[in-house]
Amino acid sequence: MRVKNSPQKLVTIFSISVVLSLLTVVFGAPLMRVLRMTYGALAYWLLGFMVTVVFWLFDAPALSVFVGSVWMTLGAYMELERRGLRWVASAPLGVIAGALFFAGSTAISLMRAGVRNLAEADALAKQFVDKLYQVNPNLQVDASLLVQLIPSAVVTILVVALGVGLIFERRAFSWLKLPRETVASQLKLLEFRLPDFMIWVAMTAFLLTMENFNEKALEILGLNIVNVMVALYFFQGLAILEVGLRSFRAGALLRAAVYLILVGQLFPVVSAIGLIDYWVDFR
Repeated sequence: MRVKNSPQKLVTIFSISVVLSLLTVVFGAPLMRVLRMTYGALAYWLLGFMVTVVFWLFDAPALSVFVGSVWMTLGAYMELERRGLRWVASAPLGVIAGALFFAGSTAISLMRAGVRNLAEADALAKQFVDKLYQVNPNLQVDASLLVQLIPSAVVTILVVALGVGLIFERRAFSWLKLPRETVASQLKLLEFRLPDFMIWVAMTAFLLTMENFNEKALEILGLNIVNVMVALYFFQGLAILEVGLRSFRAGALLRAAVYLILVGQLFPVVSAIGLIDYWVDFR
């Protein structure tokens, strides 16, 4: 159901989603879902294009790239979702669309800045790391490794943005007092489980990072895949955690404490729970 003749609420949703995206990168995603599902594809894509171009024109290409990538990821996912494609296909395709937008926009931005190869990108990253050293002299960061792990960092951010959008979508609709339209192919978060073959991808990636094959490229590939798999299995672990809390009828205080400790402080533990679920099947 679409809400007509409510430009004020449209501006509110759009503005808050942009502000949250600027502050956190990922927490504007639920409102992007609300915007697309309430006001339709035309409004969603026009506003996304507008905010991306505005940031670019105001010489803030990094903001343009990140906000645009998340916008593209959520938008592509929702278009495929509304066409009946299951999340197993629509989620990866949405993330790929966002990653391609990031890659293309970043390439254009770097070329404008005179960076045309990996060596120049390494030099730019070294300048960035040097500035970090000035803020924190005890920080130890390998500039070259930083550049090589950018692909997994981008994909992880987009995966998290999509996950956050799906998790908090219902609350966003409730907060804005808007009717929520359900789609037959919509992902049921409590049933979220990665396809079984993903365990072999994860195990192979772990092997590449732990075993010395005398090939740096394989190690970097393994590290990139591991970073993404940790994020994916985190959401599976989160679904298991939520099922457990509901089965024990946990109160608001216990639920808040568990999420604060496990999700806020022990992120890898939640990912490990999701990974172990392949063998244990907690649910």
